Amino acid sequence: MFIQDLHSRRARWHVPGLLAPLLGLLLAPGEADAVPRPQLVNTRISTPFGANGHSSTIDGRVFIGNVREDQVTTTTTWRARVFRPEAVTYDAEGKPGFASAFSTGKTLDVKNGENALAFCFTQPAQPYTLSSGVAIYQPFLFDSQMYNGPNIFRRRTVDIRVSQPFTPQAEIASFTTGALETLTTVTGAHIRGIEPTMTSDGRLLIYQGGPDNNGVIDHLMYSYNPTPCASTGWSTPRPVSAMFSDPNTALKRYPLAWQRMKAATGEEFGDTAATGLIRGAYPWVDHEGRNLLYAAVRYTDGARREAISLIGSETGWAAYHIDGSLNTDRLDRGHLFYSGPMWNFEQERHPSQNFPPGSSNETKYLPVTKTHDVLALFGSNTADYNEVDIGELLNPFQVLFLPMNELVTRTGDYDVTRTPDLSGRFFTGTVTGTAQISDKNNVTQPASGSLWQPQGKGKALVLPGGGALTVNLADASGTTPGIGAPVKGFTVQLAVRPDAAINQGCTTGNPYRYLLQKRGTLDLIYEANDTVQMSFQINGQRVRLGRSPVLPKGVWTHLAYTWDGTTGQFAEYVNGVETGRVLPTAPGTFQLGTGVLSIGAGVTLDTQACPANGEGSFKGFIDEVRFFAHTRSNRSVCMSTLGADCKEAAIQEEPTLGQFVMSHQFPGCNSVSALGSQACAAAMHRVCAQRGADDALSSATNFYETLQQVIGNRPPISLVGVPSSATATEVNVACAPIQHESLAVTFEELARKHSGCADERSISSTHCTAAARRWCTSLGWTTGQIFEMTSRPWVGCFNSGLRQNVPWSQLGPASSTGNFAAAASRLEVSAWCQTRGYGAGVVQEIPSATEALVHCFQPSVTRPWRFMP
Repeated sequence: MFIQDLHSRRARWHVPGLLAPLLGLLLAPGEADAVPRPQLVNTRISTPFGANGHSSTIDGRVFIGNVREDQVTTTTTWRARVFRPEAVTYDAEGKPGFASAFSTGKTLDVKNGENALAFCFTQPAQPYTLSSGVAIYQPFLFDSQMYNGPNIFRRRTVDIRVSQPFTPQAEIASFTTGALETLTTVTGAHIRGIEPTMTSDGRLLIYQGGPDNNGVIDHLMYSYNPTPCASTGWSTPRPVSAMFSDPNTALKRYPLAWQRMKAATGEEFGDTAATGLIRGAYPWVDHEGRNLLYAAVRYTDGARREAISLIGSETGWAAYHIDGSLNTDRLDRGHLFYSGPMWNFEQERHPSQNFPPGSSNETKYLPVTKTHDVLALFGSNTADYNEVDIGELLNPFQVLFLPMNELVTRTGDYDVTRTPDLSGRFFTGTVTGTAQISDKNNVTQPASGSLWQPQGKGKALVLPGGGALTVNLADASGTTPGIGAPVKGFTVQLAVRPDAAINQGCTTGNPYRYLLQKRGTLDLIYEANDTVQMSFQINGQRVRLGRSPVLPKGVWTHLAYTWDGTTGQFAEYVNGVETGRVLPTAPGTFQLGTGVLSIGAGVTLDTQACPANGEGSFKGFIDEVRFFAHTRSNRSVCMSTLGADCKEAAIQEEPTLGQFVMSHQFPGCNSVSALGSQACAAAMHRVCAQRGADDALSSATNFYETLQQVIGNRPPISLVGVPSSATATEVNVACAPIQHESLAVTFEELARKHSGCADERSISSTHCTAAARRWCTSLGWTTGQIFEMTSRPWVGCFNSGLRQNVPWSQLGPASSTGNFAAAASRLEVSAWCQTRGYGAGVVQEIPSATEALVHCFQPSVTRPWRFMP
């Protein structure tokens, strides 16, 4: 859905179909041979960094880990090492190598030290100072006492000096620590626990402890302090699942505290010290307190060292047992400490955001997986590097998302008979018959080990024949799109690996088998000739799409079927590429309805090895089953097709007509009254990004320069959209000038420009508009707008032609109240600009109680789009 989804320099952004023949003519020398960017979410990569507990600095450049413990002398040895992204290498497939990425470092012996530690910076925007070519880090280091008494948290100052910083030769020049101080709460009590982790602002401490603060562990706990990195004044420890009910409103600065936390089945975790708390170990909280990573299940040694999980705003506040590289074979080894540098090494990050300012991540970058929000995570005990895509979790159109890995219960145990639903609807799947959830990730990886062959992800559903996974779809309200309510667009996606001997010995009849069946609404059949055939029930009539190309046996194939109810158009994709078969058309509506969905067999289980009359059970593997209540684009299908080299083909496919409806771009943009919402900001950006480039080029007078903008590395075609006028049924969307720049930022960065823009709760306000403008002006542009919100905001910068302070009353009645986030005010502002000869406009700042700073611009294109199909 979001258009930032292309892996190579020449095809990183949306390239309309009319441009494809021109790409090769305009590439810079060597550009066609740019290193590809594979998806690494299924790939664990070894690193030379090994330790027990560890922590990394805010900029991701310095790691400290526990490398030795001596109980006799109560000595712990810490080693400080420099992480050197400048020394990361990439092989021909784009896989990163870390052989020289960590310096040798220096060690330091400390007394009574615990095996885990956390950095705390009082000035996170400036994690180091430079003096005579040396980078000096002077944070606090938090740990807990490991020997001679209870586990009590302490802090000490640290002085770490890095010679030749920001080069492949960077090394620790010196490593010293100061005196210890014990942490105390507002009541003077010690904080008792282990394994600390902290947000970048130094105010939120999360750790493994117990609800009574008595030294008991196995629960995730937190304490808050309004003074960053202080030794005193910490709040009385509470369970992490109680953040939502904390009476201290200051906790609401962290999205972790915005909603009640839930287990994978939808059961709420407790918010008191009584029952149902989150059991976990080895936590790592991201920089802004949005998400928390932790180990959720006990390992064979009894310690909680399995099922690395994530919970927070990007998981819908539900525990997500990560399916992919972080969790390899079930119970294969203890997985302990992980931490990440957040977005500091992203390729697309603007030089002004980097450490040091002005440096480029163009050729040395992490993460490698290119979607929207991918966490780059380093493990110390496991000496590995992994990537976790959190951008795929919260898709507002998802009806069902079954990862096919084992479920983790609220009590912190594996349930290998069920798999969770990551859509947020909690349609948990249950295995029946002989079906199983695999205990290893190797079943989803290609035998060749190549990153560019189709593959599954993490664990998979194992089907030896005579088994299935069933899901009971329910909708008490009767209004869930695609289940209780009809929709005018739908998408089915899954990965399949037929057994090499699936029909061996089946010499008579037509032994077809079910991959999916929901009686009366849809089915996907694996035919006896190794093709598949999808059917939908449209307007009460079964529409069969005919047989696909032959699927290879013994290897993974990604299948996707989309349907556009406006045009009736179907599309079939194999490994992310449209097959081009002539398919029937069937405009209308579709509805799954409630009841049983069966995966891997029919709803009535047939266990025959050779089903005499068809309708048999599939033999092989199925993974990543996903349903969407809209028509996905080829680009979106391709981005969720692991291992397939489909992106250049996908980018040349134009979306269908039914996709160009505002509510099909983002469901909340469904009326004129929503035009002031972030939902409509996202929807307008999406129609501009997908169609704006085509339309702008068709009327461009500087065609060559405009085309360079389309295919260049920066600025990308990710156009901001602004409402220029509207009726009750449609909006005229004015797309920003083709010359622009679009960047991901954090609220921490925006708040430095305007303190009122602290998180997405104020994203449509003039506080965030002012922050975006100031951000853009620092980059040399005049105007800025937030156009998307994933796990962070995305800002579009461009130049407007007229910038003027205007009395509120002159703009119109809606604006005269000062509510410039309202839909009516946004339309009034564009109307005011149109009277001055411009196509649209936006309010950027509120300089006084009577005036607004209005920016007017000439759009690259303005087109009408319906709110609803």
